Formats: sequence, C-alpha cells, structure tokens
Amino acid sequence: MALLILYWSIMIAGYLLASALRRRARRLRFTGRLLNSIVCVLVFLMGLRMGANREVTASLAAIGAQAVFITALTMAGSMAAAYAVRRLLGIDRRGRPAGSALRQTPGEGQAAGQTDLNSVRSSLLIFGMAAAGMVCGYLLLLRPGIRLEAFFAVSDLCMTVSLCILLGAVGFSLGLENRLGDMLRGAGPAVVLVPLASVAGTLLAGAVYAALSPVTLREGLAISAGFGWYSLAPGIISGAGHAVAGAISFLHNVLREMLGIILLPLAAAKIGCVEAVTLPGTCAMDVCLPIVERTCGAETLPYSLTTGMAACLFSALLVPLFMGV
Repeated sequence: MALLILYWSIMIAGYLLASALRRRARRLRFTGRLLNSIVCVLVFLMGLRMGANREVTASLAAIGAQAVFITALTMAGSMAAAYAVRRLLGIDRRGRPAGSALRQTPGEGQAAGQTDLNSVRSSLLIFGMAAAGMVCGYLLLLRPGIRLEAFFAVSDLCMTVSLCILLGAVGFSLGLENRLGDMLRGAGPAVVLVPLASVAGTLLAGAVYAALSPVTLREGLAISAGFGWYSLAPGIISGAGHAVAGAISFLHNVLREMLGIILLPLAAAKIGCVEAVTLPGTCAMDVCLPIVERTCGAETLPYSLTTGMAACLFSALLVPLFMGV
C-alpha cells in the first residue's frame, strides 16, 4: 500500500508540474521516448527476476501446462466480459461514449494497417526484453556463490525507481495535454462496470478451469482470483494446505502479469483498448499505465487504473474466502 501511495503521488506531482509548464509544451515532448526506454528496462528486470527465481524455473516443467491453461482462460474471460459491457453501454474501443467530442489521441488517425504493425512491434519488443531477461537470469544468476538475496534486494530498488520515473512521466504527459477532465467525464459508469465485469469473467474462467482439470472448484476459483498478484494468492493457497494449487497459482499469476504486459499492445489494436487493459490484472494500475498511455491514449487510463484497483481489492477479499482462511 505504501508503494502504491508513492507511485500515485509521483504521477500526480508530474501532472501538476506539467500543468504549470503547458506554455512550453512543444519543448517538452520528450516523455514518449523516455517511456519507451524505461518500459524496456523494467520488463527486462522483470524477466531477469523470473529467470533467477528457482520457484518459477522449477515449476515450469511440472505444472506449466496447467498454469498456461488457466492463464489463457482467465485472460479470455476478462476480455470477453469487458467487451460485453462495452457493447452494452455503447462505448468505443478506447472507452469513450459513441459520438464523443473528445479530441483524437495521437496516432488515432493512422491507417489501421500501420497501427496494427506498430502494436505487433511493441509486443515483440516487450516479449524480446522479457525473454532476454529470463535467459540471462537463469544462466547468470542461478549459479553457486551468487547471492540471490542481494540481487533481489537491488532489483527491487531498481524496479521501484523505474516505476516512479515511468508514472511521473505518465502524469507529466497528461498534464501537458490537459485532457484529464474530459477523460474522466467521458468514461462515465463504464469506468466502474468494466473492472467488475473483468473480475466476474476471470472467476467464471476459474470455474471452467476447475471443471476441466484435476483441481477442485474452490481451488480453481482461488487460483483465478489471484488476478496476477503472485506475492499474495499463492501464499494463501499453499498455507491452507493446497500445495499443488499453490504452485499452479504462483506460475499462473506470474504468467498473467508478464503475458498481460506483452500482449496488451496487440490486443488493443486487434480487439479494443478497454478489453486489453483487463489482461494483466493487478499491474494494470501501475506497471502497465505507461504502455496503456502510449498504446491506447489517455482516454483509456481511467479503465486501467480502476481495473487494477478492483483486481487488488477482490484478490485480497476472495482468495482467503475461497480457501476458508
């Protein structure tokens, strides 16, 4: 919670700073390049940590297929539910009401083919950085004599600093564009209903997974209710005496966060921005904000923020409930 307050405080500070510098906006359009560079560094660090995590590498062979299966189901379920709400409320792919008078976001007027190509490139770049990080972590850090505790402590600090810079840049970009008021007014009730639909779609996918796999309904719901929060759900599930389900939960939540980040640009181009922000679960409100801002535009940021918040809230509530803790 303290880190979340820090991240949002920095984003608000960036917004207020840019608001005071709007007259010099043309000289300050450097945030796009800054975001691209730091996103690559951050994703590489995440991959490096995954590759150096023995729990992840040891789980890949034993429970990898189960984790991939439930990850695919939950991501599809969350997007399908968000799509249904978007169509029901009559909002467009970026989350704006039909006929909205908001200005176009940068790049929205590009040809569809060029937009799709850029999204594919973004996804491939993110995947490449994550894969390179995992390989480096596995080959270089899982060696005798390497102090992994020190590495994780330093990488924690580096990731926190990177996130602070990223979210500060996002706030700065929003402050320069001066569209926050229009953006929030344009979102309307969908900014609450889309996150709730995403939670419901994920849980439904967890029930389907339980019906098609060896786990019980309780375990399937608890695993899906992690919403990418791999530091919370697996510990609760394992602590309740469900060791296999806890291992599946850990790898599933790691995959949901990482694949959500990788696939978000492509899903935004092919399906819709509103649906895409539901993919990564809890990190939609922090790590993914710069990617959403760059890929989808500022209008989609409220959906990303509230989707991540709902995922965190419901994960903390539902995982212990399903496990009877």
